[in-house]
Amino acid sequence: MHNFLSHPLVVFTGLVLGTASAESVRVYFGTGGNEGIHSALLDEETGELRGMKMAVEASGAGFLALSKDGRSLYSTASGKDRQGAVNSYEISPEGALELRNSQPSMGRGACFVGLDQTNQMVMVANYGSGSVAALGIGDDGSLEKSVSFFEHEGSSVNAKRQQEPHAHSIYAGPDNQFAYAPDLGTDEVVIYRMEPAEAKLMKAGAAKMPPGSGPRHMKFSTDGKLAYVLSELTLTVVAFSRDPESGQLSQKQVVSVLPDGESTDGMTCSEILVSSDGRFVYTANRDTAGKGRDSLSVLKVLDGGGLERIQTIGAEVSIPRNINLSPSGKWLLVAGQKAGGIPVFSVGENGMLAFSDQRVDLNSAMCVVFHTK
Repeated sequence: MHNFLSHPLVVFTGLVLGTASAESVRVYFGTGGNEGIHSALLDEETGELRGMKMAVEASGAGFLALSKDGRSLYSTASGKDRQGAVNSYEISPEGALELRNSQPSMGRGACFVGLDQTNQMVMVANYGSGSVAALGIGDDGSLEKSVSFFEHEGSSVNAKRQQEPHAHSIYAGPDNQFAYAPDLGTDEVVIYRMEPAEAKLMKAGAAKMPPGSGPRHMKFSTDGKLAYVLSELTLTVVAFSRDPESGQLSQKQVVSVLPDGESTDGMTCSEILVSSDGRFVYTANRDTAGKGRDSLSVLKVLDGGGLERIQTIGAEVSIPRNINLSPSGKWLLVAGQKAGGIPVFSVGENGMLAFSDQRVDLNSAMCVVFHTK
């Protein structure tokens, strides 16, 4: 496993907020604390990140979501009186961000924002209060105050982490009929029926996870028939089949993201991806004990949708909070929350990762999104 501290930081300077070329794509990076939202250009041919620069000052921008038309970026934010918020930003043709407005997230500790498939509403998960909310989007991309929010109920077996609900994310399903909210505290994926035009959620059930697993994030197979849920606490991926009519999930498989026999003590998972061709699943694995075991895992999707781990490689950062694949699928970027900035990995035809020896510096990196418009 590589130690990222053995590689010198390469910081590329120059103009960021210019027009991206055909070979490059703009990337936005959310951060923790008051570090703001940053922007850079990724060269899709070489994997080089150029011109990292703050795009807008912001507090609590730990998770980002981009509208499909490329006009708007939404982020978690720090609200008043320790409450969470969601910010709406207008994206200029040059990539600069301008705050449109901000609305309360209807809870504490806003940790995730996502859009429905038609970009009519933003959904937010509040980790601290264990709640989710939907906010309407105006014609100009601004946010409307939420009229639909839910507080989760329950607990689970991990005495340190699961004494109360901790909603960690919420995703629109592939058909835009149902939303899915993994709750780390209750070991459930809570299911909601959506009415995007009304920015409304309605409780529609829940899928049970293995006790103590701590569901965090999830992604869907390219055909929408399967859901892959990442377990933060047990470092596993739970594969579910999905009924498109009812939105319900049925567990199929549980697979570890670490090699057999490797200790999970002091380790947690943070993010999960599915490649655009649906052939591979990627996870980020954090060493919260600080022993240098931070890693990325690659799982191959088998016939029938099952998973098989084929690689675990050093993450080249301390605490990989988020990962994302470039639009070409040739590069995977890692956000190092504690140290290591943003390293770039190449993605082989077989799905396997290799560190490109390229990285840029960024404090408290927590989220990576690609602007493709």
